[in-house]
Amino acid sequence: MKKLPVLLTLIAFTLSGCAMQQGDFPSLQKRPYEGEPVMTEPAAPGPVISTLPAAVQNRLDAAVAKSRTAHEQFLASLPTVGSRVGAARRAAVSSESWVVAHMELAALEMQRSPSVEALADIDALYREQLERETAEGQSGGAALIAGQREAVLAHVDRQQSEIDAMKNRLR
Repeated sequence: MKKLPVLLTLIAFTLSGCAMQQGDFPSLQKRPYEGEPVMTEPAAPGPVISTLPAAVQNRLDAAVAKSRTAHEQFLASLPTVGSRVGAARRAAVSSESWVVAHMELAALEMQRSPSVEALADIDALYREQLERETAEGQSGGAALIAGQREAVLAHVDRQQSEIDAMKNRLR
């Protein structure tokens, strides 16, 4: 019996929220900005550039050359480091061959840092070129930079995979 008054009170409170209140309520009609979108003509594309400004091209060429040189040095060091890692493969932790292998891997990682720096430089050039193209209504220059970036990124990725593979052999 005690449940009935509680239930009636609960129903009364619930239904009171549905009761019409006095006041000025907003209309449920569509607002002007909710209508169908107005189709506008797309802006005419700006000029497409086929060459980069000389200063940008020089910076890009310098970064690519820096990466290429670092990659060649990395590849030249790879066999030596690989043999040291192979010699330390089953060696005890902190043994001489294990320490030498880790030192060689650290040196190899240092050799690849110019490639990583070159990639960062190219990324900065790419961002600057995109901003310039957006401001001037042009296109095409960023794509030229992106093409060179892919080559440098391939070097960085290969270097990282080689280092990771050797680290895994030491575990």
